[in-house]
Amino acid sequence: CDDLRDIIDTMFKTSYPNMSDARRQHVIYSLLDLIEENRKKMNEVTDDNVNDEDDIDLSERVERDGECKLCGSNQRITIHHLIPKLILKRMRNSGKESVDVSKYLIEVCRPCHNEIHRIWPHNELAKEYQTVDMILDAPAIQPYLNWKRKRERTA
Repeated sequence: CDDLRDIIDTMFKTSYPNMSDARRQHVIYSLLDLIEENRKKMNEVTDDNVNDEDDIDLSERVERDGECKLCGSNQRITIHHLIPKLILKRMRNSGKESVDVSKYLIEVCRPCHNEIHRIWPHNELAKEYQTVDMILDAPAIQPYLNWKRKRERTA
């Protein structure tokens, strides 16, 4: 998706040379969000396909306070599985360990959720980003979080 971001950036620099960098980045992230949402809709895996009536999707049981744990905004909250559902299911089915799924769930706004999945594939999330702090400290998400927090302050 970095290639797509570069393509869109080049397109806007060429077509709109007077557009500010901040405005161009805002447009790029908005377009990438739309592309990602539509991609997910087209390739959606339903909970029935993933969970087989197991307890991996506990999102309805998580207490929600309405604040994104990444950017701090108060907007529609979604539940992000710090270890993706498919990998949690594999861990549980392997019988090697008991998995407390609830400790791997965090509340994030839809744009931050999309950005997490845009940046990292499931296997990397499971291995490297198992806590909110690990995600917040990751260099790859810093440009997005800086942009998002600035946007929230000016909204």
